[in-house]
Amino acid sequence: MKVLYLSKTSEIGPSSRYRIYQYIPYLNKHGIHCEVRPLFTETYFRIIEIDNPIIRTILKTFYSAYRFFIRLSHIFDVKKFNLVIIEHQIFPYLPAFPEYLVKRLNKNMVIEFDDAIYLTFLHRKKMEKNLRNVTGAIVGNKYLAEFARKFNNEVKVIPTVIDTDRYKGKESYKAERITISWVGLSYNLSYLFSLKEVFNILSEKFNISLKIISSKNLIIEGVDIIFKKWSYEDEVKDLRSADIGIMPLPNNEWTKGKCGAKLLQYMACGLPTVSSPVGVNSEIIKDGENGFLAENNEEWIKKLTLLIEDKNLREKMGEKARKTVEEKYSLEKWADELVNTYCHFNSLNKISTFWPQG
Repeated sequence: MKVLYLSKTSEIGPSSRYRIYQYIPYLNKHGIHCEVRPLFTETYFRIIEIDNPIIRTILKTFYSAYRFFIRLSHIFDVKKFNLVIIEHQIFPYLPAFPEYLVKRLNKNMVIEFDDAIYLTFLHRKKMEKNLRNVTGAIVGNKYLAEFARKFNNEVKVIPTVIDTDRYKGKESYKAERITISWVGLSYNLSYLFSLKEVFNILSEKFNISLKIISSKNLIIEGVDIIFKKWSYEDEVKDLRSADIGIMPLPNNEWTKGKCGAKLLQYMACGLPTVSSPVGVNSEIIKDGENGFLAENNEEWIKKLTLLIEDKNLREKMGEKARKTVEEKYSLEKWADELVNTYCHFNSLNKISTFWPQG
């Protein structure tokens, strides 16, 4: 089987990296030859980090136009493939005409998304239309599936998973100074900043550092910050050198669509975690067993304090976290399911039909 995967980004983008790139060896092993063609490359991420808004906007506009024409050239190749998978959409903010054209050229088209992109500007009607017209959809959690099934009955849930051969567990939980780690894209730093008061209080009581692994730093007065610029090569090492992983989120419709990637990264590295009880976080974490859930500042302070003060608790919880990923959220466990999903959609090979649910 030949699959064309029109990804959102190159491997540097976390969504595309976890949804397709890490699966390539497994797909090849099962005779599925998957060609990935990204919309945006590493250049895009360098542009959006430019501080000057005028220069950033100009460069982003020209680069996006250039990539639009590259993507158009990809569309005319779709007839060469048995299955075409579109990550999110062919091109953001434009009408669904490119998707319509792909469907005309290759009726076996599938859409995949791991964020509630239908909530973003100009995208709700577009996503509804696309879901009605594709053979099926692959989504990252039950919340996204609930939306997708309003428009298409062929919806498969494949959670975000972790390569446990790459993400090794911690070897030691001893620490003179406790490092609390957060990893993520810079435009999500506001989620971390929401815990400003928590870090201020904990910094007054304990010998702690906050490690930020991202493309940009964050300054919180009174808190010792360790900034590490994210890189694929150093990511695992940087996480394993921490003592606690955190994932704060507000509780809203957008965050309910998130698939818990950073939480699973921490857990795969054997880190005990504290996270907000939002979306899949509440499915992944059994509070007090393989991690902690915290709903407000008081709970964040209480549960981080427990981990800061107790090495044995950090070790016990970290080991259970690692086991959770191995048993439920590992690449090895889900690779066969993705292979079966691709084969299923290929076997349908017909225009998707929507039956309204009663």
